[in-house]
Amino acid sequence: MFSIDIHTLLLGSFAVLAVFSAVFLRHWREDRGRIEFVLWALGAAAGSLGAVLALLSESYLVGTSFAQSYLLLAGALAWQGLRVFDHRKFDLRLAIAGPALFFVLTASAPVFEQDANARILLLSMLGALYSGLIAGEHWISEREEHLANRRAARIWFSLQAGLLFLAGLATFIAPLPQQIVSADLPFWASAAALAVFLQSIVGPLTFVLLPRDRLLVETQWASATDALTGLANRFTFLDMLQTLSTKVRGEGAFLYVDVDHVKRINDRYGHSGGDDVLKTCADLILRELPEHALLGRLAGAEFAAYVPFCKVEEAERLGHIIHDSVEQHMFFLGDDLVPVTVSVGVAHGAMQVTADELLKRADAALHSAKVNGRNSVVVWGEGHRPSFA
Repeated sequence: MFSIDIHTLLLGSFAVLAVFSAVFLRHWREDRGRIEFVLWALGAAAGSLGAVLALLSESYLVGTSFAQSYLLLAGALAWQGLRVFDHRKFDLRLAIAGPALFFVLTASAPVFEQDANARILLLSMLGALYSGLIAGEHWISEREEHLANRRAARIWFSLQAGLLFLAGLATFIAPLPQQIVSADLPFWASAAALAVFLQSIVGPLTFVLLPRDRLLVETQWASATDALTGLANRFTFLDMLQTLSTKVRGEGAFLYVDVDHVKRINDRYGHSGGDDVLKTCADLILRELPEHALLGRLAGAEFAAYVPFCKVEEAERLGHIIHDSVEQHMFFLGDDLVPVTVSVGVAHGAMQVTADELLKRADAALHSAKVNGRNSVVVWGEGHRPSFA
């Protein structure tokens, strides 16, 4: 017969949760704005205290109202901490509603005082509810933000919710005996006790891993994007261009856009003024491009866009739309209305034209626009030479 030493599991849960509480508290001390670490630290501490109270009770399997209420509070605070981590509102009153309800019922209602199975049924259902709420939060956030360990956490808490729910139902099928002895426990009780112990390890561990996963994503994003505009930086743009152009294998256009005379703006209004102009230009260009286009910032005032499945006439029209959109926009720097224009080089290619060649053609067209006085749109043609040639 499968048997579990409940005393050992409770002692292990106490130690593990106490360590996790200290870990979360240390993370909070390093970044005091992260309220989720406070909630997770308090949740782990509540679970650790619940395990101790259960150990000290006459029947550590059934425990006391206080002990089991603290175990539920651990799940409630973990749920609210996850909501804070995912930038959603949290409500502590809602979090303590379940543990408070459990304590009031089990401390005052005779049915729960006299019947261990009734108490375990209520405890299991509320525990399943909190595990299900945590799994639901992961499911919602998984669609908005992909983190490496989020799916595994969602699956774990879903399984935990299901197991606790089944444990509650099992009190009707194979109820606990009146005189509870650990060695004579039904299989479901031993399995549920083991699952709760594993939850004290795996649950907090997922909350340790999620911030690390987010930091990794943010670091990767920062290395792939331009800090000023949020667009793809040069390395990322060229890498994505090679991939996209290979997959498309059809007509595509390349637009090279240079904001005219940014140095003059920097000299008169400071680099903050030039940065404002570049950010606005990036927004205007992005607004005029099709959704499937690829846009990046290649250099200081130079932006590049690749538009797949775009004929030469459409590419030229897009160049003029971008040019006119910037020219007609009102740029206010301080109290001054500053005119801003762009030069646009447009190149078009079919299947036989590589992405590198398309970029060189657009650069050659842009070079011609600059040589001819800027503030214009030039479509590549034979005789244009790239500026780096």
